[in-house]
Amino acid sequence: MLGCHPGDCHYTEGNYKCQRRLPLTRKLAEQMGVDPRRIRLEWVSASEGARFTQVVTDFTEQVRALGPAAARGLGVRQDLREASSRR
Repeated sequence: MLGCHPGDCHYTEGNYKCQRRLPLTRKLAEQMGVDPRRIRLEWVSASEGARFTQVVTDFTEQVRALGPAAARGLGVRQDLREASSRR
């Protein structure tokens, strides 16, 4: 998730709400078997094109290193294998 720097957004509260909700979002993701490292919050303004590019590139590399996402204990990978074998 990317948001304006705190105190520098015309939506005034959206980035603060996001920051407060992030711990719960990570906890819920983890309970569903999603690695919480797949959720990240960064402050980037519209005038920071180079920073935006770097943040997105770094996060893409991080997620790629984590490998494919699969919900633990929910049989997601098995469901995908079964669906693939039916094709």
